[in-house]
Amino acid sequence: MPRKKNMRRFLIFFLMSSFVCSSPILAAELKAVRVKEGPKIDGSLSDPVWQSAAVFTGFRMVEPQPNQEPTEKTELRILYDDSNLYIGVLCSDSESRRISAKTMAHDSGATTQHGPGYGHAPQGPSDDIIRVLLDPFQDKRTAYIFSVNPLGGRSEGLAYAGSSSLNWDGIWEAKSRTLENGWSVELRIPFKTISFKPGLTAWGINVERVIARKQETIRLSGTNRDSNFNNPMEAAGLEGIEGVKQGKGITFRPYSLAITQKSSLEPDGSEEKLDGGFDIYKSFTPNLVGAVSYNMDFAETEVDERRINLTRFPINFPEKRMFFLEGSEVFSFSSSVSFVPFISRKIGLYQGEQIPVVFGTKLYGKIGDTNLAVLDVQTGKFEGLPGRNLLASRMVQNIFAQSKVGWIFTNGSPTGEKNSLAGVDFNYTSSKFLGNKNIMLAAWMAYNWNEKKEGRHHGFGFRADLPNDLWNVQTTYAYYGESLDPGLGYMMRKSIQTAYARVAYQPRPNAGFLDPLVRQFFFQMSADYYWDLTGKLETSRLTASPLSLRTESGEFFQFEVVANRDVLPYAFEVAKGVILPAKAYNFTNVRLEFNTATHRSAAFDISSAFGEFYSGRYDDLRIGLTLKYKGYASLALDVNLVRGRLPQGRFSENVYQVKADLFLSPDFGLMNYIQYDDISRLLGWSTRLRWQISPGNEVFLVYNKNWERRWDPASRFFPLEERGVLKISLSVRP
Repeated sequence: MPRKKNMRRFLIFFLMSSFVCSSPILAAELKAVRVKEGPKIDGSLSDPVWQSAAVFTGFRMVEPQPNQEPTEKTELRILYDDSNLYIGVLCSDSESRRISAKTMAHDSGATTQHGPGYGHAPQGPSDDIIRVLLDPFQDKRTAYIFSVNPLGGRSEGLAYAGSSSLNWDGIWEAKSRTLENGWSVELRIPFKTISFKPGLTAWGINVERVIARKQETIRLSGTNRDSNFNNPMEAAGLEGIEGVKQGKGITFRPYSLAITQKSSLEPDGSEEKLDGGFDIYKSFTPNLVGAVSYNMDFAETEVDERRINLTRFPINFPEKRMFFLEGSEVFSFSSSVSFVPFISRKIGLYQGEQIPVVFGTKLYGKIGDTNLAVLDVQTGKFEGLPGRNLLASRMVQNIFAQSKVGWIFTNGSPTGEKNSLAGVDFNYTSSKFLGNKNIMLAAWMAYNWNEKKEGRHHGFGFRADLPNDLWNVQTTYAYYGESLDPGLGYMMRKSIQTAYARVAYQPRPNAGFLDPLVRQFFFQMSADYYWDLTGKLETSRLTASPLSLRTESGEFFQFEVVANRDVLPYAFEVAKGVILPAKAYNFTNVRLEFNTATHRSAAFDISSAFGEFYSGRYDDLRIGLTLKYKGYASLALDVNLVRGRLPQGRFSENVYQVKADLFLSPDFGLMNYIQYDDISRLLGWSTRLRWQISPGNEVFLVYNKNWERRWDPASRFFPLEERGVLKISLSVRP
């Protein structure tokens, strides 16, 4: 009986600490001032209309000293008229010549974060930056994020309960200007661009400023070390926005293409054609959007990064196509990274080749406390593959203060085989656990109908995380049946059960000779296990990091030791011609990493993994160098060199990458990406010219060419194919 009473007391204490403390304490209440006509957006706050705005200066420091007075003053002003919200920020700086401003590229100055409390990554923004979070529904879960640097480089994205992504491109405007005593920025956010709840008396808002050279972060609200800027629960209140309308909620996006392509592998391999298509977006409610796309094209999408894969498992590459990114945050599922029920890259792509997408429809957004996402796409025929209709749907119900429960359903597969999947998940999240700590508990289950007749078709898993600044603890368990094989999802390993645990102790010296040198230490240990479904161990990975640290200037160093055991169930070709026999292998290797601060004009990073590797030894060296010139030019060089020495043979695999970007302004840039790897022996060059004539109206000129390296006396590199595209994309919003 006493043990039962103690258990009941613990549960009551746990729930009380999570729910009672779930109401945020707002650091400030701001007021937006209505004006007849907003300011001209030129980066200067000298427009007379700004004089009518209330000035807020009560920012507090988050890094390096929480809740302390910032080293530099920041002033915030907010206005609005019938059509737009205007945000002006004046960033005073006592050493304005040292302001970090080194990029104009879109979506390059912002960092993405995943999960609650992950606010202290080793590498921060490369530039000084202003971030604005807007929660126009005051649901404390979802928000828009806008970021601007001193050169006017812009990023925009979405936040959901502490996670953030750049998976949204809105039509908005921002300009920056460097001053004698700092820099200033103006943002114009049309009410047509964002969804909001009509009649709401207050929105949620947070503003964050990063001073890169000082590694200093200051914030409007949520200023303790376990606070997360991407969590709308931490936002302050913005009052005064009344009587505004979103418009008709229709956006028409037509595009036209002029394509020329040539293949050296075919006698008549040249082709020129004109093409086009369109997207139509309709807001059925202030936060429920429907979209129809005809004849999709993704010519402006950057090519994938080439990677060396020494495992027997596939790599999951990120989605970059905007039609699939919009609304994709709703599809996030509470499983581990080893299993994702739906990834949109399975649509329109097969073995690295593009499949024609005839049309697509989607519905995404919110109805009350329910989040919806439905995607239906029809693909065309491609090299023996039939045209397929592919469906993915997701519903998530918000519960408690920050938690959710949901289900997911997918139907179809890229190869045409019958495949359907259904899953349910629960995610309990709180940023007010024990007052101001983060906690996340999750459980999921999925069932898959496919053409496999035998075996178990289900999977399930559990997860518990305490992602905080001093202690970061993560645990996961998952079970995947031998016939679980999602047609539109990703599985790293099949027919397996796995458990993972990680404990990180991350102290900050506050006295002694290390105090002025080291910002934070990272001591961590992790254990990663994989068993077959009978409980027999297949793989284990034990990792210890006895010394990792981030300096006060932003440099990062890490030292890791990894002990591996891998029982190969079949002979595995780890590299071309090097085949490892099926048996158990035990091997230990070491990894060292060093990165200079990204705010430097010349940034350098190096990582080296070496030691035992299966039956022999290997060395994996990666070197990166980035040179930046005042935002107008950047050159990034990256080399990955792998050498293996095994009784079964030696191997050498290398990847070389060069990125060279030139910008005249944030709206006009030329981006080049050159890659070569000696596994495929393919040299690829991709160049993209982007010109944003006005927000939402863009011109792209894209050219891609590939060569194959051959031992031919006449030419070392034989041309394969080349493709040039001129794309004009417009946005019409009545």
